[in-house]
Amino acid sequence: MIRKPDSHNKATALRHEGFSYNEILEHVRVGKGTISRWCHGIPLTEEQKERLIEKKRNTPLIRSLRRQATQSKKEAKVWAKKQINKLSNKDTEQLLLVSGILLYWAEGTRSNLNASVGFTNVDSRMIKMMMKFFREILHIPNDKFRIIMRISGKGDVKRAENYWSRITKVPYKNFRKPEILELTKNSKSINKYPYGMCRIAVYDVLAWRKVIALIESFLKNFAPVAQLD
Repeated sequence: MIRKPDSHNKATALRHEGFSYNEILEHVRVGKGTISRWCHGIPLTEEQKERLIEKKRNTPLIRSLRRQATQSKKEAKVWAKKQINKLSNKDTEQLLLVSGILLYWAEGTRSNLNASVGFTNVDSRMIKMMMKFFREILHIPNDKFRIIMRISGKGDVKRAENYWSRITKVPYKNFRKPEILELTKNSKSINKYPYGMCRIAVYDVLAWRKVIALIESFLKNFAPVAQLD
């Protein structure tokens, strides 16, 4: 092992070569905190960074955890498939009813201020399911739907309109003026959600009352409010 006063020079030289702090400790007899102070400002090349990342990924512990995670995911998928297969044999209309109630309860507009149906999300699967719920359970006609997009000012509005029209099966004439969102300079939302958010609106008091009544009835039967003794 190398001792001071050569330790500092040796440690920094190894860091310049791309060694990790733990690797440097194998050659220099000082504390890890000291190594950190000496080497903190030394830049690494992209190749050196990649080597250190790969080294971390391939430790015995990480490999073991990765295997456990892979096995756990497989078991979860097998279990989930069995549960969904059980549902597949049930009444699909009942499943749609419950799914729509729960999704609207979580994400829908329940305020009686405007007493209108509203559901907003970025997930096209949720939007599809709610459109199916509105059409097949509430029997809302297509001309009642209004679509309002919320999208970044850097987004492609026309492309987003095409996308949400295809998802909702609502014609362009039923689209309202999109709401343009001003995002921060470093925001990653435009990359994560290139089509923005889709809001389904139905300005129909009776439809809104039906949805709220469904939610209240469902909760009364399956999730009653706890009463204090």
